[in-house]
Amino acid sequence: MIIRGNIEVQFLWRLLYHGAGGRLEEPAVDYSGMLDGMEAAELMALMTMVQERLKVIGLESFAEPVNPPVELFIDKRYIIRMGDPNGPMLQLRPLVKTLFILFLRHPEGILLKQRDSFRTELEEIYSTINPNTFREYVKARIARLVDLEDNSFSEKASVLNARLEELLPEGIAGDYQIKGYNGCPRKIAVNPLLVHWE
Repeated sequence: MIIRGNIEVQFLWRLLYHGAGGRLEEPAVDYSGMLDGMEAAELMALMTMVQERLKVIGLESFAEPVNPPVELFIDKRYIIRMGDPNGPMLQLRPLVKTLFILFLRHPEGILLKQRDSFRTELEEIYSTINPNTFREYVKARIARLVDLEDNSFSEKASVLNARLEELLPEGIAGDYQIKGYNGCPRKIAVNPLLVHWE
């Protein structure tokens, strides 16, 4: 279940506190803006309460389990751990991880036609991930990644998105994948507050 706005908040609050006996009535209070001040943990707690209430009144089909977002912890060598600083490592191939790190560092998104302007940053990330690699090899790999005529970027982004589907809990991988429409910045939608940099 995804909370999207005022109508949903009214429904959820009414369901939790005023839906005795399974009856739903028109909310007497305007809950506009209620979600604005809530943290992710509070929203998750609210959804859990709603799921339990839906089960009690016999609407189990609406009480789908919600996987909470996964926090990422990234150290100076770009080792990515999931859940906490000692959690399992997110295993990605070096060039795929390089792309992932770049987009996590730029939550505002990146226009594909301008990706060459990130060449130096990509080389730095790749060299940190693969510290014993010859400089010319690094330059050649990144040159293909930023070349508008080369398919390397699309290939690596596809591999990343598929790998995240395998590694992350069901239903949440989409927030960590590189997505976007033609002519618009490609970006990773995950809340930057869930990404912790050492």
